[in-house]
Amino acid sequence: MEKIPEGPALIIFYHGAIPIDFYYFMAKIFIHKGRTCRVVADHFVFRIPGFSLLLDVFCALHGPREKCVEILRSGHLLAISPGGVREALLSDETYNIIWGNRKGFAQVAIDAKVTKNALQALIDKHQRIPGNIMSALLERFHKKQKVN
Repeated sequence: MEKIPEGPALIIFYHGAIPIDFYYFMAKIFIHKGRTCRVVADHFVFRIPGFSLLLDVFCALHGPREKCVEILRSGHLLAISPGGVREALLSDETYNIIWGNRKGFAQVAIDAKVTKNALQALIDKHQRIPGNIMSALLERFHKKQKVN
């Protein structure tokens, strides 16, 4: 929760068969921050009879990319699961990411100019300056001791 900014943010999540963890996440955002998180859903779910109430509760939309950018520019949270229905139908207990060539979510973040600050904060926190490639490679294989 502490990673959710006051302003706009693009939240990318894994879409299992039933993404219950995402539902809890959305509820927690609403309870603790008083904010809703819009979610992009596949257009076919909007055609399922009787499903519209659930889609309204989850603030779902089916895009297009311009609408997603508009939501972020308006200061809202937006969640996208790039794997979508394919990931939901083909997922199993191994949680393999099935994105294919989907990269529209990255373009949404670029166009809306969000998630850049969070990425820069990660770089600032973890990048050693001056750095070198050899020490970076060694860090990947050398496990640091956890401090309790």
